[in-house]
Amino acid sequence: MKVIICNNTCKKQWNEFINKNSADFGLLQSWEWEVFQKTLGRGVFKVVVEENSDILACALVVKQTLRLGKSYFYIPRGPILADNKFVGEKQVEVLELLFNKIKSLSKKEKAIFLRMDPAWNDNEDLKNILESSGFKSSGQVQPKSTLILNLAKSEDDLLSDMKSKTRYNIKVAQKNGITIDRGEKYFKDFWNLTEKTSQRQEIISHDKNYYKKLLQVLSELGIAELVVAKYKGEVIAANLMISANKWCIYLYGASDYEHRNKMAPHLLQWESIKYAKESGCKYYDFWGVDDDKWPGITRFKKGFAQNKEFTNYIGSWDEVYSGIWYNMYKLLRK
Repeated sequence: MKVIICNNTCKKQWNEFINKNSADFGLLQSWEWEVFQKTLGRGVFKVVVEENSDILACALVVKQTLRLGKSYFYIPRGPILADNKFVGEKQVEVLELLFNKIKSLSKKEKAIFLRMDPAWNDNEDLKNILESSGFKSSGQVQPKSTLILNLAKSEDDLLSDMKSKTRYNIKVAQKNGITIDRGEKYFKDFWNLTEKTSQRQEIISHDKNYYKKLLQVLSELGIAELVVAKYKGEVIAANLMISANKWCIYLYGASDYEHRNKMAPHLLQWESIKYAKESGCKYYDFWGVDDDKWPGITRFKKGFAQNKEFTNYIGSWDEVYSGIWYNMYKLLRK
């Protein structure tokens, strides 16, 4: 086995590995995500463990800058292992090689720790492996739990899986004349609604440039799209949707509270689900549920699959390179 830093000649092999082995939709470890991160001015490293030219594991590592010239490394929804399985000592060895290579970059890049947030199922055995390897649990960056619909079901079955109130609200929106449209032209409306929704629900959102760059870059690559619900010509709900690797992801959404009785978000979700199914997607990911942290949002999402269990991930884990700087970082974050 050997570890390499992947250059721009291995794009096809990289994405094929991600698409085949990722437990989720794989976007946050994809080549396209690197393109987006670089537009934000961030450094990105693609680290690969291979054997006989076959990839055994890979990690898209994003360099996040901190004060005083320091930084930390972040692996969003990764690393990714072949078959996404931990079946023995070899996988542990592969990960050790991967993490040692990343650590070797830390001195030059002044990284004080590594944070990873993989799409690995939550289980105690895996947590024990990480703790014995020197990692510390650090909560979550990406959502720890999500709700995923199987789009192999018929539309009638998808409707019957909903709460009766959700089906009713979809009909209310239809009776109110809510219409659905798509396009980057609605970015201003999306941002205005995002600001309102963040303030109302006390959620910290990204800045405007983040959403703008994400939409610009990923829509050019055919991955991202804005979908809106309109009432009498006014945009009253908007979703930023992602399509990747036969998945459709409801990544960000916002709505106008003043028009809450029009039930536009319910129809917007249902039309997005139907569109994803018609487009050949296999799964629809509601991207983030938490009964305690986001009760209203979670209740809304659960309405579309009332009996579906959540998919739970292991959360984020840190490997500390400098204890002093790491403790200072945590202190300043409080």
